[in-house]
Amino acid sequence: MKVVASLILCLASLALADDFKLVNGKEYKNVTVSRIEPDGIVLRTKSGIAKVYFVELPKDVQEHFHNNAANAAGHSASKAAFQNQQAELASLPPIEETKDKITEEIWQFRLKTRRLYNASKFDELEALASQIRSERGRFGNGSWKIVQFYESLGCRSDEPEGMWQLHARIHENWDTAKPRSITAHVAHADFLTEYAWRARGSGFANTVTKEGWRLFSERLAKAKELLDKSADFEPKCPVWWRVRMTVARGQGWSWDDYEKLFQDAKTFEPAFWGYDVAKATYLLPRWHGQPGEWEYALTLEDNRPNGLGLETYARVVYALNGYYKNIFRETHASWPQAREGFELIRQRYPDSLELLSGYCRLACLAEDRVVARKLFDQLGGRMIANIWGDQKDFQNYRNWAYSR
Repeated sequence: MKVVASLILCLASLALADDFKLVNGKEYKNVTVSRIEPDGIVLRTKSGIAKVYFVELPKDVQEHFHNNAANAAGHSASKAAFQNQQAELASLPPIEETKDKITEEIWQFRLKTRRLYNASKFDELEALASQIRSERGRFGNGSWKIVQFYESLGCRSDEPEGMWQLHARIHENWDTAKPRSITAHVAHADFLTEYAWRARGSGFANTVTKEGWRLFSERLAKAKELLDKSADFEPKCPVWWRVRMTVARGQGWSWDDYEKLFQDAKTFEPAFWGYDVAKATYLLPRWHGQPGEWEYALTLEDNRPNGLGLETYARVVYALNGYYKNIFRETHASWPQAREGFELIRQRYPDSLELLSGYCRLACLAEDRVVARKLFDQLGGRMIANIWGDQKDFQNYRNWAYSR
């Protein structure tokens, strides 16, 4: 009988015509094999196209092509699962680029503050800062209002030198008008640290020019002088320590001095998670730490009295994620701890779409499909561009989460 030999020859050449018999007795005569598919072969006959599944072929032919009944059944199951998955993906909500209402509220606050600053309305700036500092106020995403106050005064890195010099004059005038103001001194020192980094640039040390280093050192020294001068001012401001930590990083303070500064800051305000972000940044290998140091130091803060618990851990991982392509692959950051911290954040700030989105993206990076899918369910197609990139990136992450 020439069934097996003929079929093998047909499958090898996909061109020669012959006939063969299936295990159920059905015969195909004078046919050619047009293609081989994962679960069978497609035959071209005089009357048209026919598909023969591997389970219908004699066992020795199946074995020749390393396909048996179990593989065929498995493929059928996989194919059905794939079809179900595609149907599920097709039923997902359409992607819609969205703005977070809390972020919009913050931007409105910052615009209001910036208008006062641009107009040099120092009395009104002082009153606003005093109010939000005494209230220890936070927005609906957990960001401190006093931090947003100072950040609203910043000068964009792409603005011309003339604009930076204008800002410098505004701060000098503010200091003159309010010589004992903690707000004016912290704002000026904060500006000078940004101005120092503008001179240095964001590259590695060997890319900085001689003039860049000179201006960097000079401006950081002026910032430190302002902070030293205002150290005994009342009331105290939590951002004073955060700016000082930035100066310390730039000036290369020793670990003992930096740690003392950090502990003083946390004693003043244990829930101010910006200190923890600053410390972790100081311990990045690109600055003054070794691989694994910032991750270990972060774990020491989990049980600080009156602190935020694992919320702080999640906040730092979220903040430092921008330094890496995948923070969980490239560092010793713990996804279980970050996940638990984000669960706390979600309980405390349930209305923040930004935090929900950030949590979901980190879950994707950690390859936690179960959590990512749950969070995509809650997002319902809402996409924040500065977290996900474009819609294609969002869709790729979401498709991964819903795949099996």
